[in-house]
This record gives sequence, structure tokens and C-alpha cells, in this order.
Amino acid sequence: MSSFASTCAAALQKEGVIGAMCVDANGLALHSEGTVPEGCSGAVAELASQSFALVGDDAVVTAEAPKGKVLISRSEGVTIALFMQPAA
Repeated sequence: MSSFASTCAAALQKEGVIGAMCVDANGLALHSEGTVPEGCSGAVAELASQSFALVGDDAVVTAEAPKGKVLISRSEGVTIALFMQPAA
């Protein structure tokens, strides 16, 4: 199992996480598991890039809407997005 696959698998064990995706800086999807919106890897990379430019690379970016939430962080050049269930 690749490190990307193991990272996604571990994330899916967390409460409320329904999907996980690893992308590179160019938006190439390296791995995804669970419920991940189709074609979102470029948006994840761009949101991460713009957000980290504002607050630094060690930040966790959150985007929330009634239908769910996504948490985005970066480690060793790989951006990780966790897709969460909507709040009850």
C-alpha cells in the first residue's frame, strides 16, 4: 500500500470523515478514497495554494457549507483534503 493510500485509509477512520484525497501542487490527484467530489483535485490544490499564501504552509484551511465541510492541509509538498459529513 502506498503512503498516499495509507494516509487516506487512516483519515477515513476518523469520526465524520467520508472522503480523503491527496493531490500535488499542480492539482494531480495522487490518491483518493471514500466520497470525494469528481474533478475537485485542481480546486483543492488552488484553494490550498491561495490560502497558504495568506496564512502560511502550516495552516489548516476549512471550507464549510450546509452539504458538508472540507479540511485542507499540506505536508511535504502533498496537499491532503478531508471531506466531512455535514453538521447534524
